Amino acid sequence: MIRNKINSLINKERGFTIVELLIVIVVIGILAAITIVSYTGITAQATLAKYKQDSSSIVSVAEVIYNSSASAYPQTAAAFTSTTAKLPGNVAVNATPLTAAPTSVSAATPSGTTTLTYAWWPCAAGINVYYPDPAVTTTATSGTIGVAVAKAGAGCS
Repeated sequence: MIRNKINSLINKERGFTIVELLIVIVVIGILAAITIVSYTGITAQATLAKYKQDSSSIVSVAEVIYNSSASAYPQTAAAFTSTTAKLPGNVAVNATPLTAAPTSVSAATPSGTTTLTYAWWPCAAGINVYYPDPAVTTTATSGTIGVAVAKAGAGCS
């Protein structure tokens, strides 16, 4: 009798029920969703930090050029490649500067390159450098990214 009980316990096949498997799958799905949302937020923050850093680099170079060339801010894109001061290798300014503040700025990197080109507006009082910032509200059409600005000197208004 005891032997039969032991044999029945040993030979009894045990496995997971469908409900237990479904619960595990749901928990894994929830954890994956949390991870994906967190990753998306982190990459957006990193991209914005890059825009801010690049804009700051452009402003710094403009200040160096101002201090070394008779108190004049650069008025052409070529001035940013002078021997006095150069932009980092993956940062550029548009060849044609703006003449007024933009309502939106493209956040796209040119295909086939890692160089980001920034819109800029030179004036006698300084330089404005524009970069996309989703936190900035814009009156432009729906779907565009807001525009933030970094200024050298007093900037342009």
